Amino acid sequence: MVRVTIDYGYDIHSIEISDVTYAAIKSGQKVTLEGQGFVHEEEGEVLDHWVFNDTLGDIYFWLDSGAEFRAENSWIENSS
Repeated sequence: MVRVTIDYGYDIHSIEISDVTYAAIKSGQKVTLEGQGFVHEEEGEVLDHWVFNDTLGDIYFWLDSGAEFRAENSWIENSS
């Protein structure tokens, strides 16, 4: 497992993904994933929906409310 963390300008957010999924993302495939969810200060508990490589190298996640957060920076860490 790896943890992908993004900095979207005023906060950071992360998702844990399998090595197989990470390999697909690294190869440039478009990958969409459901996140683990988190507590949002205004909306309470929310689900996060991730998209990798909508355009090559792009990472963002969105919430059911329509809010969208695009990575300005990202990094990978082994989580296992």
